[in-house]
Amino acid sequence: MKNQQRVAMWVAEAGCIIPSMRRPPLFSYLRLLACLVPLLSACAGLGTAGSRVSTETAPPPAPPPVLAQYLETLERMAPGDPARQQDELAATLAAAQETRGSADTLRYALALGSAGHSSSNPVEAKRLISELLASPNTLDPAETAFAEAYLREFDARVALYAELARQREESEQKLKSLDATAERRADALAAENKQLKRKLAEAERQLEAVAEMERSLLEQAGAEAEQPPR
Repeated sequence: MKNQQRVAMWVAEAGCIIPSMRRPPLFSYLRLLACLVPLLSACAGLGTAGSRVSTETAPPPAPPPVLAQYLETLERMAPGDPARQQDELAATLAAAQETRGSADTLRYALALGSAGHSSSNPVEAKRLISELLASPNTLDPAETAFAEAYLREFDARVALYAELARQREESEQKLKSLDATAERRADALAAENKQLKRKLAEAERQLEAVAEMERSLLEQAGAEAEQPPR
C-alpha cells in the first residue's frame, strides 16, 4: 500500500493524474506507463553519469613492480644534473659488465640511449636491446614489453638523427654550390672588368693619337700661313 502511495506521489509530481477507475483499465495502464517512463529514464541517466564520473576520476594503474628498477634508472637519467647522469650511466655499465644479466643489460641500454646527456647513444642502445631480445634471456613478459617499447623509441630517434644528418649534408652541399657559383661569377666579373679596362686604355691611346695628328696638322697649317708668297 505504501509503495502504491509513493508511486502516486511521483506520478503527481511528474504532472500526471492517476486515472479514475471509471475509465477502461487498459487506458489507465497506458497513461500510467507514459508517466513512469521519463522518471525511469532520468534515474538511469543519473546512474550512467555517476559511473562515468567514477571512471574518469579513477587513478591510473600502477606499473608492475618488476619495472621499478628501470623507471628509477630513467628518472636518474633525466636532464638537469650531468653529474647524476654520469654516475648512473657508470653504475649501470659496471653492473652489466659484472653480472652479464638481462635486467642489468637492459638498465644500461636504457641509461645509454636516454636523451639529454652528453654520452647519449641511441644507436648502441638499440643494438644492445635488439641482441638482448633476440637471444635467450630472463626477462618476464612485462620487462620484454618494456624493452620492445624503448627499442621502438630508439629506432625512431636513430631514423630522425639520420634524416637530420641527411638534411644537414644537403644544406652544406647547397651552400658549397652557391659559394662556387658566386666564385665563378666573381671570376667572370673580374675578367670582364679587366677586358673593359684594356678596351678603355686602347680607346684612350687612339684618342691621343688622333689629338696628336690634329696638333700636327694645325702646326703645319700655321707654318704655311707664315711663309711669304713667292
